[in-house]
Amino acid sequence: MPLRNTAERWGTPSIALHWVTALAVLGLLVVGFTMDSLPNTPFKRDVYLLHKSLGLTVGGLTVLRLLWRWLQPTPALPDGTSRVQRLAATAGHAGLYALLLAMPTSGLLYNWASNFATPWFGITVMARAGQVDRELKAISGEVHEIAGLALAALLLAHAGAAFWHHYRLRDRVLWRMAPWIRPPA
Repeated sequence: MPLRNTAERWGTPSIALHWVTALAVLGLLVVGFTMDSLPNTPFKRDVYLLHKSLGLTVGGLTVLRLLWRWLQPTPALPDGTSRVQRLAATAGHAGLYALLLAMPTSGLLYNWASNFATPWFGITVMARAGQVDRELKAISGEVHEIAGLALAALLLAHAGAAFWHHYRLRDRVLWRMAPWIRPPA
């Protein structure tokens, strides 16, 4: 596998950042949709702390991904990809990146507006606000929730498009990001 991206495939850093982010986001979405219903125990507090830390990590990874993508060529889509499909791919990726930045930002703002310190694996990265900001808390909480639903939907569409390319179109789009999968014949 090449280190740098080429016109034909993604490089190792792009692949690693993609899959680490994907696994973290899937975990965050599952926990995010269920942690509210946990009983108020130290375990729930620990789940929230881990959720916040992983969320900030995804934000940092997304910034790294965007910088790497800006510095590297993007593999070309297969010949014959229609203009509508190219537009959908561009819009889908832009939407994913926007949501991967909006989620940690809105979570950070929600946490701060709730007058909690913001931890990252035990290190305080933002002190308490000093008081609760009810308006900012409501807005950022709503953004975080809606962005989470939008991210889940867009991830399903993204994965569906990758499988469609692999199993229906039988091209190498999925293989370029998942080289452990055998490319179509």
